[in-house]
This record gives sequence, C-alpha cells and structure tokens, in this order.
Amino acid sequence: MTASPHTIHLPLTESDVLVSARSLGEYTDMFDLDASDLAGRIVDCPGGAASAVAEICADGGDAVAVDPQYALGGDELRERVLADLDRSIAHSHARDLDYDWDVRGGVVGHESVRRTAAELMLADLDAVPGRYIAGALPALPLASDSADLVLCSHLLFTYADRMSQEDHVDAIVEMARVAPEVRIYPLVDHSGNPLPELVRSVIAKLKKERLTSRIEPVVRPFQLAATTRLVVERTTNRRP
Repeated sequence: MTASPHTIHLPLTESDVLVSARSLGEYTDMFDLDASDLAGRIVDCPGGAASAVAEICADGGDAVAVDPQYALGGDELRERVLADLDRSIAHSHARDLDYDWDVRGGVVGHESVRRTAAELMLADLDAVPGRYIAGALPALPLASDSADLVLCSHLLFTYADRMSQEDHVDAIVEMARVAPEVRIYPLVDHSGNPLPELVRSVIAKLKKERLTSRIEPVVRPFQLAATTRLVVERTTNRRP
C-alpha cells in the first residue's frame, strides 16, 4: 500500500490547530493501552507535546513521536508548546460542560496534568532528541513495519472541516504501512460533533486497501461526546 503523493494540508494558522500536551495516563484511557501494547514499539503521530513517549521510554519501553512541529528550533518549539497549552486550557474552561472534569481530577488537576506533560516532553526532547522526528502525514519518515502500534490523537476527524475523506484514508494507510495496528481518537470534530458519514466512508475505503476496521468504546472519555475510537489492522506478522 502506497500513500498518494499529495500532502495533507492541515490548518495553516496557529489559531487553528493546537500542539497539545497530554499524559500517558490520558493516552491509556483514549487508546486502551495495556502491558502488551507497551511492550512493543509505539509511534505517536502526531506527537505534539504529549509526554507519552517520554513516559513509555522512562519505564523501559520503546516509542517515538512524529510531528511537523519538531522541525522548529528548541526555543521556538517550547514557546509554541507553552502558548498552546494556555490556549488549550482556556478552551476547555470556556466549554466546561463538554467535559467530565472528574476524569482528570477537576479543573486544577487537569491543568496540572497538562502542564506536567508539556514539561516532561520538552525535557525529554532536550535529552533524547532522536525520539522526536520531524515529519507529516501522509509520508512518514519511518520504515515499513518499523513499529507495532501507531497512535493518532486529535488530528484525523478532529479537523474534518479541513481534511477530506481522501486525506483521512491516505493518512491511515500510511500509518498502517508503519505498523500493523493503528488506533485513532476521537471520532468527533473539534466541536464535539459526531461524524458518522465520514467514519463509515473512511472505513469502506480502508476495506478496499485490505485494512480491517472496528469502532471501540472509550470507557473514561474526558470530552463527553468522544466516546469511541477507531482501530485499524492489517494481517501481518509482528516484528521479532
């Protein structure tokens, strides 16, 4: 399977897309990560300012993150991450009825988790920059079958107003080239609107690429409308 040569045109202005900071605990909830998952090689795409890679590797695991923002210099990336962190927290507070704050330890707990995640990621980037790879879908700078699992958080479907059905399919096919399993969350747009027609059409297109898909429930969603994730798999042997 080969991704098409066009580049996904993600939101072009800083006001449109956030470099989000999320913890491994949040990833565990979103993607239902267990010990078996964490024992394999994981790719976080886009990684943003999430601390999942740092936390996985600190516990002896193997993970890398891919994001176009990593092409920025260290100082510029830090400035962007911290500014977007403030914007993200303000956005959540402004729409507090859309979230289950108890899941994140209340408003104060949520802010603490996000700020800690950002600082962990930035510190790990400084210490082990090779874990953070500058790259963008649908052409990842990673070898085929170089990972066991790709996690895609708050990109596909989230920005459905700026990404076509073809963009979604190309991105998923590319991630499935890198690993035999891809988990995508959430399946609502950035305003929490469900996207059943887009999800169905993407699944149908993936079937033609010999990829199987299933929708799974998310037990502890922070965003109340984001109750499901998409799991995409291809039949292949795991890396030895």
